[in-house]
Amino acid sequence: MNTQSISLNRRSKKGTTTRRSNNSIRLLATESENGSSSASETAADVGENGGGEKKNTEKKNYPKLHVQTSGRVVAIGDLHGDIQQARRALRIAGVLGKDDDDNVNPQWVGGDTVLVQVGDVLDRGDDEIGILILLQKLGKAARKAGGDVFVLNGNHEVLNISGDFRYVSRGAFHESMRFSDHLVKLFGKDAVPGRRRRRSSKQEDGEEEEEEEEEEEEDEMDEWRKQTNARVGLFSPGGPLAQQLSMHNTVLIVNDTVFAHGGLVPRHVDFGLDKLNKSVSEWMRGKRIEDEDTKVALGMAIGGVKDSVVWHRAYGTEHYATNTERTNACTLLSRTLEKINEIEGIPVKRLVVGHTPQMQGANCECDGKIWRVDVGMSFGVLGANPQVLEIIGDEVKILTREAPVTMSKL
Repeated sequence: MNTQSISLNRRSKKGTTTRRSNNSIRLLATESENGSSSASETAADVGENGGGEKKNTEKKNYPKLHVQTSGRVVAIGDLHGDIQQARRALRIAGVLGKDDDDNVNPQWVGGDTVLVQVGDVLDRGDDEIGILILLQKLGKAARKAGGDVFVLNGNHEVLNISGDFRYVSRGAFHESMRFSDHLVKLFGKDAVPGRRRRRSSKQEDGEEEEEEEEEEEEDEMDEWRKQTNARVGLFSPGGPLAQQLSMHNTVLIVNDTVFAHGGLVPRHVDFGLDKLNKSVSEWMRGKRIEDEDTKVALGMAIGGVKDSVVWHRAYGTEHYATNTERTNACTLLSRTLEKINEIEGIPVKRLVVGHTPQMQGANCECDGKIWRVDVGMSFGVLGANPQVLEIIGDEVKILTREAPVTMSKL
């Protein structure tokens, strides 16, 4: 997995980059004793990116489509801001230790395991940033042990970066404010877009002229506006957390298993899965999308159509209404997997998705070619018991309780 850093952009009203800070921020936070992240306790490692290396660094940080591992692979469904349930799932997966210090410094005990979280960390719960920090910490430790952690972008990540906050809980707005305050304390108001504003003045000829940027007095704003401004600043394209999410995959292939939040269809593969990943990353980083190819890619990856990668639900139907509906979905899936083999040269056997809560737990369909892992574990959804998908070689099974795990490399 690529190093997850955040480059801080300042953007003009027209959307063009006007100034970039050389700071890279890695989100490393302590957590309160009850397990929920406190943005006011967040610590950040600051490094310097040389100006001459920025182009190469950005190129390297695009999500890698295909990774291979000799270890076990585990997949966790939608988390939706519930850090307690996320921890339960990670322990069922056999990757998160459990001791008195784990709330502050989570211990990776998964050895060479590769963990895939299939998206929708955001919305419906109060500890979204806390979960992102937890997964990042575990990823750093996993890579040292020969494993890795990958997080996919889901439709709720897309909604937030688009400025659609309809599913954000009040607690999550508070968390955004605390985290924004902490970044401002560490790096100044340039760290979070929106913490400064431009005031215009009228010249004698009637034309408006932008004056030097001045702080808007926060005590003049109501609390709700402060929190909303903080969230906009963090998640808008080019903002700190948007750039963090830009390093997450939209599509990922691990060995012979492909992962996507909602689903894939043949036209996605024909167009190019790498291009879909890259287009979403560029949009989240704040790049102006002007070329037609990238616009088409974004429509396929995150567009509000029924067969875009993050919104697709045809494979997530828990009980098909008719055999014809089931046959059509399975046939479409088989064609998609065959296309990946043909175009990408990767003989994938199955697709793993989240997005659609499964009322009776994680399950498979189409002779094991589709696995659904969104069990609605967040208490903002169903509050269901966490379940985890485990893949070891050709064996795929669902884990439902914590148990000792033996890995090939520890």
